[in-house]
Amino acid sequence: MSRSSRAPRAASLAFAVLAAASGLLAAPAPVQADATPALAPLAGFAGHWRCAGRFANGKPITSRETFGIELGGQWLHMRHVDGAPNRYLADAWWGYDKAARRFTATVFDNFGGERRYTSSGWVGDTLTLENVATSGYLDRFVFQRHGDDAYRVTYTYRNRSGAWQLGDEQSCTRDAQAPRA
Repeated sequence: MSRSSRAPRAASLAFAVLAAASGLLAAPAPVQADATPALAPLAGFAGHWRCAGRFANGKPITSRETFGIELGGQWLHMRHVDGAPNRYLADAWWGYDKAARRFTATVFDNFGGERRYTSSGWVGDTLTLENVATSGYLDRFVFQRHGDDAYRVTYTYRNRSGAWQLGDEQSCTRDAQAPRA
């Protein structure tokens, strides 16, 4: 074996040893933890969802939403991806503020937006996350449960007159084709 053919093999072996030592080749972590008791009321969202609906102007919208319970069961991580031709993407972290006794959500989007919401929790089958911004732009998401495998989400914002105006509405169903979270 020539010297030049041994060098790549030695480098590969060295990488494998370093990777194993650093945990890169360790068994994957569980996909999801159990929700803490405080977060448990939101645990039904965990999984993959397909959504379809309409904007206020009547144009159609589709999206996929994925929720996972993360960070020791303390947070519900949501990933929202609009279907083409729309291009909105968002990551949100939902949690529970024990001191304020309210659910919280912080949304980060592909337009550089960051918004914060709070909710007192479920009222019957409805959960409302309302923006707590002091910048003047107020919006909210209203989720209505329809059993374990469906919900409707309505996005509204305050217009100049102070009335809630529809942005869009979507009905979401659990994606039976996606792996269970």
